[in-house]
Amino acid sequence: MIDYLADAQHLHYVTHERLAKTAADRQAQGKPGSGQPGKQHASLNRAIVVAAVGALEAFSEDLALTAQPLDAQAMPPSNNWYQIDGSRGMVQTPNPLNLRKLFWTFFRYDPMPDWDWSVAIAPAEQGRGTTWRNGVATYRAADAASFLDAMVKVRHGFAHQDKAQRPPAFPGIVTLTPGKKLSIHSHHATNALSVLVQFAVLTTHGLADKLALAEKLRWSRAMTNSGWEDLLRGTPAGTAITQNWKGAPQL
Repeated sequence: MIDYLADAQHLHYVTHERLAKTAADRQAQGKPGSGQPGKQHASLNRAIVVAAVGALEAFSEDLALTAQPLDAQAMPPSNNWYQIDGSRGMVQTPNPLNLRKLFWTFFRYDPMPDWDWSVAIAPAEQGRGTTWRNGVATYRAADAASFLDAMVKVRHGFAHQDKAQRPPAFPGIVTLTPGKKLSIHSHHATNALSVLVQFAVLTTHGLADKLALAEKLRWSRAMTNSGWEDLLRGTPAGTAITQNWKGAPQL
């Protein structure tokens, strides 16, 4: 996931660098506040979500391929029907239904009950106040799957410009303008990154438990350098890491 999420995180860093520069320029001019993000930021936020969905597909395929040799029963009835990766891979569209089918087909494991995301939400997404971030939402199981589904539909909506399949507003990942256009704010982009890492941790834990693997996972310097501590702090996945991983930080 470190490698697959790198492009999305690089875009995220660029976005925040630009926002910080805008705020500094305003302060130098004696203007209050950070200013309104421009259209470039909206495009960067969209690109982050699109890149994150690509990481979701790639990581899920790798997790299944890595686990397959560890389970003697993890062979499908027909390789022509069930392919983990490639052009006919089961998660070419990595919506939660396809992800669940993938892990159930090979391992009889449904990851949805283990999904538990914490994300930032804006008051406006709950019908209160402005669009500024102020609060945390928790999505578990079926609600967590709905969050992932909306996130994948955001990617589809931007990639194909398909108005008929644009997702509904979903707090924490997408809002719709009065003109029914997709609107992705900076906290949506951050949530996309955070949920991807939360997904990786919790799905790996659940699959490892299903396969009765006793060896603990290990926190690495690369995870720290990739900003995972900020993405996981205060989340159920972060707590699981702190309690169970070797060399884990307090999250």
